[in-house]
Amino acid sequence: MFANMTLWQLLAKGGWTMIILLGFSGVSWFIIFERIIRYHQAKLDVDGFMAKIKKLVQTNHMVEAADLCQETPGPVAATLKAGLRHFDKGVVSAREAMERVSAMELLRLEHMLSTLATVGSVSPFVGLFGTVLGIISAFTALAGNAGAGPTVVANGIAEALVATAAGLFTAVPAVVLYNYFVRRVTRFDTEMATTASDLLDAMYTKSEPEDNSAPATPTHLRPGRG
Repeated sequence: MFANMTLWQLLAKGGWTMIILLGFSGVSWFIIFERIIRYHQAKLDVDGFMAKIKKLVQTNHMVEAADLCQETPGPVAATLKAGLRHFDKGVVSAREAMERVSAMELLRLEHMLSTLATVGSVSPFVGLFGTVLGIISAFTALAGNAGAGPTVVANGIAEALVATAAGLFTAVPAVVLYNYFVRRVTRFDTEMATTASDLLDAMYTKSEPEDNSAPATPTHLRPGRG
Protein backbone atom coordinates (compact mmCIF):
# COMPACT_ATOMS: atom_id res chain seq x y z
CA MET A 1 0.00 0.00 0.00
CA PHE A 2 2.75 2.42 0.95
CA ALA A 3 5.52 1.09 -1.30
CA ASN A 4 4.99 3.63 -4.08
CA MET A 5 4.27 6.62 -1.84
CA THR A 6 6.58 9.59 -1.47
CA LEU A 7 7.46 10.98 1.95
CA TRP A 8 4.98 13.82 1.60
CA GLN A 9 2.20 11.44 0.56
CA LEU A 10 2.97 9.30 3.59
CA LEU A 11 2.82 12.36 5.83
CA ALA A 12 -0.54 13.26 4.31
CA LYS A 13 -1.85 9.78 5.04
CA GLY A 14 -0.95 10.14 8.70
CA GLY A 15 -2.88 13.39 9.05
CA TRP A 16 -1.92 16.64 10.73
CA THR A 17 -0.36 14.80 13.67
CA MET A 18 2.44 13.77 11.32
CA ILE A 19 3.40 17.42 10.97
CA ILE A 20 3.73 17.67 14.76
CA LEU A 21 5.80 14.48 14.89
CA LEU A 22 8.01 15.72 12.08
CA GLY A 23 8.70 18.86 14.11
CA PHE A 24 9.36 16.78 17.23
CA SER A 25 11.79 14.62 15.28
CA GLY A 26 13.67 17.66 13.99
CA VAL A 27 14.00 19.12 17.49
CA SER A 28 15.07 15.76 18.88
CA TRP A 29 17.87 15.19 16.37
CA PHE A 30 19.09 18.76 16.71
CA ILE A 31 19.46 18.30 20.48
CA ILE A 32 21.09 14.89 20.01
CA PHE A 33 23.81 16.14 17.65
CA GLU A 34 24.37 19.32 19.69
CA ARG A 35 24.84 17.36 22.92
CA ILE A 36 27.14 14.80 21.29
CA ILE A 37 29.42 17.61 20.10
CA ARG A 38 29.26 19.39 23.47
CA TYR A 39 30.15 16.29 25.49
CA HIS A 40 32.93 15.34 23.09
CA GLN A 41 34.48 18.79 23.57
CA ALA A 42 34.19 18.44 27.36
CA LYS A 43 35.85 15.03 27.45
CA LEU A 44 39.13 15.03 29.39
CA ASP A 45 41.82 12.62 30.54
CA VAL A 46 41.13 13.40 34.18
CA ASP A 47 43.98 11.34 35.66
CA GLY A 48 46.62 12.85 33.40
CA PHE A 49 45.27 16.36 33.83
CA MET A 50 45.16 16.09 37.64
CA ALA A 51 48.72 14.77 37.70
CA LYS A 52 49.90 17.94 35.95
CA ILE A 53 47.85 20.19 38.24
CA LYS A 54 49.09 18.50 41.42
CA LYS A 55 52.69 18.75 40.28
CA LEU A 56 52.31 22.50 39.72
CA VAL A 57 50.47 23.01 43.01
CA GLN A 58 53.03 21.07 45.03
CA THR A 59 55.77 23.31 43.63
CA ASN A 60 53.70 26.45 44.43
CA HIS A 61 53.13 27.31 40.75
CA MET A 62 49.50 28.32 41.30
CA VAL A 63 49.38 30.81 38.43
CA GLU A 64 50.73 28.25 35.97
CA ALA A 65 48.17 25.70 37.20
CA ALA A 66 45.35 28.21 36.72
CA ASP A 67 46.64 29.04 33.24
CA LEU A 68 46.65 25.34 32.37
CA CYS A 69 43.00 25.12 33.46
CA GLN A 70 42.22 28.21 31.38
CA GLU A 71 43.68 26.56 28.27
CA THR A 72 41.86 23.26 28.87
CA PRO A 73 38.19 23.04 27.80
CA GLY A 74 35.56 21.29 29.85
CA PRO A 75 33.77 21.54 33.20
CA VAL A 76 36.53 19.88 35.23
CA ALA A 77 39.14 22.46 34.21
CA ALA A 78 36.71 25.32 34.79
CA THR A 79 35.95 24.06 38.30
CA LEU A 80 39.60 23.68 39.25
CA LYS A 81 40.46 27.10 37.85
CA ALA A 82 37.96 28.69 40.26
CA GLY A 83 39.63 26.98 43.22
CA LEU A 84 43.10 28.01 42.13
CA ARG A 85 42.02 31.64 41.67
CA HIS A 86 40.78 31.68 45.28
CA PHE A 87 43.76 29.86 46.78
CA ASP A 88 45.02 32.88 48.72
CA LYS A 89 41.57 33.46 50.27
CA GLY A 90 41.54 30.18 52.18
CA VAL A 91 40.09 26.72 51.90
CA VAL A 92 36.48 27.78 52.52
CA SER A 93 36.55 30.41 49.80
CA ALA A 94 38.21 28.02 47.34
CA ARG A 95 35.67 25.29 48.05
CA GLU A 96 32.71 27.63 47.66
CA ALA A 97 34.10 29.03 44.40
CA MET A 98 34.44 25.52 42.95
CA GLU A 99 30.94 24.61 44.11
CA ARG A 100 29.48 27.65 42.36
CA VAL A 101 31.30 26.96 39.11
CA SER A 102 30.50 23.24 39.14
CA ALA A 103 26.81 24.04 39.65
CA MET A 104 26.83 26.35 36.62
CA GLU A 105 28.73 23.79 34.55
CA LEU A 106 26.18 21.15 35.51
CA LEU A 107 23.38 23.38 34.24
CA ARG A 108 25.20 23.77 30.93
CA LEU A 109 25.70 20.02 30.67
CA GLU A 110 21.98 19.42 31.27
CA HIS A 111 20.96 22.07 28.74
CA MET A 112 17.98 20.91 26.59
CA LEU A 113 17.93 17.41 28.08
CA SER A 114 14.50 18.05 29.59
CA THR A 115 13.23 18.94 26.10
CA LEU A 116 14.64 15.70 24.72
CA ALA A 117 12.93 13.76 27.52
CA THR A 118 9.63 15.50 26.76
CA VAL A 119 9.87 14.60 23.08
CA GLY A 120 10.61 10.99 23.96
CA SER A 121 7.67 10.68 26.33
CA VAL A 122 5.04 12.66 24.39
CA SER A 123 5.69 11.47 20.82
CA PRO A 124 4.06 8.00 21.18
CA PHE A 125 0.89 9.60 22.56
CA VAL A 126 0.77 12.10 19.70
CA GLY A 127 1.11 9.19 17.27
CA LEU A 128 -1.60 7.24 19.08
CA PHE A 129 -3.86 10.28 18.98
CA GLY A 130 -3.36 10.50 15.22
CA THR A 131 -4.21 6.82 14.89
CA VAL A 132 -7.41 7.25 16.89
CA LEU A 133 -8.46 10.13 14.66
CA GLY A 134 -7.70 8.02 11.60
CA ILE A 135 -9.79 5.11 12.87
CA ILE A 136 -12.68 7.44 13.66
CA SER A 137 -12.43 8.81 10.13
CA ALA A 138 -12.36 5.29 8.65
CA PHE A 139 -15.50 4.16 10.48
CA THR A 140 -17.23 7.42 9.64
CA ALA A 141 -16.54 6.75 5.97
CA LEU A 142 -17.87 3.22 6.35
CA ALA A 143 -21.05 4.48 7.97
CA GLY A 144 -21.59 6.87 5.08
CA ASN A 145 -21.17 4.11 2.51
CA ALA A 146 -23.46 1.22 3.39
CA GLY A 147 -22.28 -0.91 0.47
CA ALA A 148 -18.60 -0.71 1.36
CA GLY A 149 -16.86 -3.83 2.53
CA PRO A 150 -14.25 -4.39 5.23
CA THR A 151 -11.51 -3.42 2.78
CA VAL A 152 -12.44 0.23 3.19
CA VAL A 153 -12.04 0.01 6.96
CA ALA A 154 -8.80 -1.99 6.69
CA ASN A 155 -7.27 0.58 4.36
CA GLY A 156 -8.29 3.41 6.64
CA ILE A 157 -6.89 1.73 9.75
CA ALA A 158 -3.64 0.87 7.96
CA GLU A 159 -3.21 4.50 6.98
CA ALA A 160 -4.03 5.64 10.50
CA LEU A 161 -1.36 3.38 12.01
CA VAL A 162 1.27 5.38 10.14
CA ALA A 163 0.93 8.00 12.87
CA THR A 164 1.67 5.42 15.59
CA ALA A 165 4.73 4.19 13.72
CA ALA A 166 5.96 7.77 13.30
CA GLY A 167 5.46 8.44 17.00
CA LEU A 168 7.55 5.42 17.96
CA PHE A 169 10.19 6.29 15.36
CA THR A 170 10.51 9.72 16.97
CA ALA A 171 10.41 8.54 20.59
CA VAL A 172 12.81 5.58 20.60
CA PRO A 173 16.07 7.39 19.72
CA ALA A 174 15.09 10.33 21.95
CA VAL A 175 14.58 8.09 25.00
CA VAL A 176 17.67 5.94 24.39
CA LEU A 177 20.00 8.89 23.87
CA TYR A 178 18.45 10.84 26.75
CA ASN A 179 19.40 8.03 29.13
CA TYR A 180 22.89 7.94 27.62
CA PHE A 181 23.30 11.70 28.05
CA VAL A 182 22.13 11.52 31.68
CA ARG A 183 24.85 8.97 32.38
CA ARG A 184 27.43 11.26 30.76
CA VAL A 185 26.29 14.21 32.87
CA THR A 186 26.47 12.09 36.03
CA ARG A 187 30.02 11.13 35.14
CA PHE A 188 31.02 14.76 34.57
CA ASP A 189 29.45 15.69 37.91
CA THR A 190 31.41 12.97 39.70
CA GLU A 191 34.64 14.05 38.00
CA MET A 192 34.11 17.67 39.06
CA ALA A 193 33.46 16.67 42.68
CA THR A 194 36.40 14.28 43.00
CA THR A 195 38.93 16.54 41.28
CA ALA A 196 37.83 19.52 43.39
CA SER A 197 38.38 17.47 46.54
CA ASP A 198 41.80 16.32 45.30
CA LEU A 199 42.80 19.90 44.52
CA LEU A 200 41.85 21.10 48.00
CA ASP A 201 43.95 18.33 49.50
CA ALA A 202 46.90 19.26 47.31
CA MET A 203 46.64 22.97 48.11
CA TYR A 204 46.00 22.93 51.84
CA THR A 205 47.13 19.58 53.24
CA LYS A 206 50.74 19.85 54.31
CA SER A 207 52.79 16.85 55.33
CA GLU A 208 54.31 16.96 58.77
CA PRO A 209 58.13 17.45 58.71
CA GLU A 210 60.12 14.51 59.93
CA ASP A 211 62.24 15.07 63.05
CA ASN A 212 65.45 13.13 62.56
CA SER A 213 67.35 14.86 65.39
CA ALA A 214 68.44 12.91 68.44
CA PRO A 215 66.18 13.16 71.49
CA ALA A 216 67.13 15.90 73.89
CA THR A 217 69.03 14.85 76.99
CA PRO A 218 67.10 15.46 80.18
CA THR A 219 68.42 18.37 82.19
CA HIS A 220 69.17 16.34 85.28
CA LEU A 221 71.39 13.97 83.22
CA ARG A 222 73.56 16.68 81.61
CA PRO A 223 77.24 16.78 82.67
CA GLY A 224 78.16 19.32 85.30
CA ARG A 225 74.96 18.85 87.29
CA GLY A 226 75.31 17.71 90.83
